[in-house]
Amino acid sequence: MIKKGIDKVLSQKKGVFFDMDGVLYDSMGAHADAWSRAFHHFGIYFPPQMVYLNEGRTAQSTINLVFQQNEDRLATDFEIEQIYSKKTEIIAGYPDAAPFEGAMMLMADLKKQGKAIWVVTGSSQDKYLKALLLDFKDFVSADRIISGKNVVHGKPHPEPYLTALHKSGFKSHEVIVIENAPLGVESAKAAGIFTVAINTGILDDRILLESGADMLFPDWNDLLK
Repeated sequence: MIKKGIDKVLSQKKGVFFDMDGVLYDSMGAHADAWSRAFHHFGIYFPPQMVYLNEGRTAQSTINLVFQQNEDRLATDFEIEQIYSKKTEIIAGYPDAAPFEGAMMLMADLKKQGKAIWVVTGSSQDKYLKALLLDFKDFVSADRIISGKNVVHGKPHPEPYLTALHKSGFKSHEVIVIENAPLGVESAKAAGIFTVAINTGILDDRILLESGADMLFPDWNDLLK
């Protein structure tokens, strides 16, 4: 059962835009560790807490942000390639992330109601996008995924969610977003969309609320009570 309050919001909408990592998959711990270790390999400090705070950025944007903070400059194309390749190498050694059962349950309910389901993610790796289509095959189709490949500006820029609005044909008031990251919340709110935060990570609830979340749940179980 969907928790009272959000059920009323959903009843008035035509679709839901889901973030992927940390919303559909219990994957952010692995990504945070891999990013932190990849930067450490090149002598750069970037703790997991900072990964969570910057989740949703494209890889290039993340690396450039870290270089600006630590080196007072942008990374070169070669440095971006090196660091991202190292991150990809590290995370490939981890077990595949498990989908959140709550996400599956909500999607099943939305499908019964005839609601449209879209995924808006900063990821651009084919491995994860293919897994998404396999794991959520009953609910998600390739033409309803907005990935890092489809945008120039990643979150917190509104482009990812504006792109989803444009491709779906929905108006901002006709959908909601489900996010777990501060920058994702900022992106969705900048696009004018009602945004629900699920705090599946290590950040304080306050950070997500201050980013603009309209509703917040500590986990999927709480949303589906």
